[in-house]
Amino acid sequence: MPYLAYLLREALNLYSLIVLVNVLLSWVVFGTQNLTVRRIYLMTGKIVDPLLQPIRNLFYPMTRNLGIDFSPIILLILLQVLRSWLYP
Repeated sequence: MPYLAYLLREALNLYSLIVLVNVLLSWVVFGTQNLTVRRIYLMTGKIVDPLLQPIRNLFYPMTRNLGIDFSPIILLILLQVLRSWLYP
């Protein structure tokens, strides 16, 4: 069982990294003509958006006038909580 918990923790670490890459690329993707950056952004978006969209839908009424998307921060916090439950 500890090996399964270790693998799940590493998968959550990898997913957190993908979320961070997606957030960083979202800041620059629309200002660049680099196709590689755009492809990486689209690829990470396909991986990350299924978990981000429900969070966005939940918090949209509170954040719609702010112009800032807090859903990646909330997702990263939730992933951190899951990691801490897997292995104290």
